[in-house]
Amino acid sequence: MNNGAIGQERGIAYTFYSFKGGVGRSMALANVGALLAKWDRTVLLLDWDLEAPGLEKFFAKHAPEVVTLRDNKPGIVDLILGHADGSPIDWHDAVMTVPIGANGARVSMISAGRSGAGYSSRLHRIDFDRLFADRALGSYIEELRNQWLSEYEYVLIDSRTGVTDIGGICTVQLADVLVLLFTTTASSMEGAASILEQARMHQQRLPVDRQRLLALPVPARDESRTEYEKAAEWKGRFAAEFKELYADWLPNNKSANDAIEKMRIPYVPYWSFGETLPAIEEGSADPASLGHAYELLARLIAERLDWDKAFAGESLPSPMRSVPRKLDEEWMDRQRAGAVAFFGEGGSPGHMEIRHGCRSVVGEFTQLELLSAAKKAVVRLFPESLGTVFKNNPELTPKARKDGIVATMSLEKTFQYWAIHSSGDFIAISTFSEDRVVENKLYLNIRIDRIAEEIAHCARLYKALGADSHCMIELAISYSGLNSRVLSASDNFEWGFWNGAVSTENEVSSSVTFRLRSWEAELTSLVKTLCAPLFILFDFT
Repeated sequence: MNNGAIGQERGIAYTFYSFKGGVGRSMALANVGALLAKWDRTVLLLDWDLEAPGLEKFFAKHAPEVVTLRDNKPGIVDLILGHADGSPIDWHDAVMTVPIGANGARVSMISAGRSGAGYSSRLHRIDFDRLFADRALGSYIEELRNQWLSEYEYVLIDSRTGVTDIGGICTVQLADVLVLLFTTTASSMEGAASILEQARMHQQRLPVDRQRLLALPVPARDESRTEYEKAAEWKGRFAAEFKELYADWLPNNKSANDAIEKMRIPYVPYWSFGETLPAIEEGSADPASLGHAYELLARLIAERLDWDKAFAGESLPSPMRSVPRKLDEEWMDRQRAGAVAFFGEGGSPGHMEIRHGCRSVVGEFTQLELLSAAKKAVVRLFPESLGTVFKNNPELTPKARKDGIVATMSLEKTFQYWAIHSSGDFIAISTFSEDRVVENKLYLNIRIDRIAEEIAHCARLYKALGADSHCMIELAISYSGLNSRVLSASDNFEWGFWNGAVSTENEVSSSVTFRLRSWEAELTSLVKTLCAPLFILFDFT
């Protein structure tokens, strides 16, 4: 059967599990995670191998700082102890961001915990039975799981081997799919099958709904190239042992033997020294390479076990998403010229420009579709909120253009010019009431509100245009006319020592990129990032 049961909107959790050590489980997870990040997916790696941690070491060659970063960042052990002690830690503070290659790809990771001499003592403080019974650890882990899956497309969990409390958390509570790695020994193979059976039984007892736990069996340390006859014999044993597991998601025209032949991870001695990422370092062009094997596994994981999507076509074209598109700067320049023609450069001491777009192409939209989305996107935090659509005033109503729609508004104390391109790109150039008063002030609290408003407006616009929730949004802001402006606050706010700082610079810009689905969770940090370059010009505010 083809696996249509794994939903597409919510993230998915894969637990990498092996009954015995030495099968390359952590290395497989690290390489798959790196490839998913390279392919523009959002990935969170979790090091739940708490007694033998070190997942971050696979990335040290590409980002040496990740090893020392673990010294200061909390991890899984610290999150659990924080919950147990009644001093919860925000899991976002535990995330380490690691660059992958040279294309700007990044993978997120939560380590096993702060490293150093104190790690072992903190780990041994954890009594899982007591915490589940007395401190609602199960509910806390479920809450973490839900948050992780709401912010990342793929959560990859490195589980402890054998039958342990930690392994049970990873295989029973956290997993949507078990990636079972095993070698050519009966104990390794049968132990993996047994763990799945136990995990399915225990999942049925969870106080939350779960879809049927699926399994992706992966033969590791395969030596077909040197021991052909023995390898063929073991492949037959694998197929017999795991036939039903493959049948849960394989299409009807594929057999367990087909899956084993495609999914096996070869043993390559060269890569057995240290923690490495052959999928990145050597690539995947050679069908006999370890990198190629990891790419095949990553393809199937990326497509949520949909075999046909993962392996469509004989040539296995790269699943990498199209090159991220940039904002249409020529179109943006034309809009700036239109704004200048509308309200002139000398009409006020300053203005704010906001521009944003989806990095992945949302589509080509008609003017009516753009107008409908613009109406749905308005936030209305202010009477003259950005992107406001006036319906009953012909002078203020948006106008259709061959490449989108444009609106111009001259209100009592503000000017506003905004436009949406047929691709979904947006630009707004606005002056606010504070920009036109004689005191020459810049209101700190109003700018914060304006930025928060525009982030919300941006998200609502792309949702209204039907953008995928995983699409990356690029948002940039430019502030002009700052020279000699005095930092202050509107009448109903008292900001104490911040009042009175003066800028000697005239303009500054800032930008952010964020996943559409996570804008609300990241709103505070996004506002800080966009406001900081502006406020620091006013005496390091």
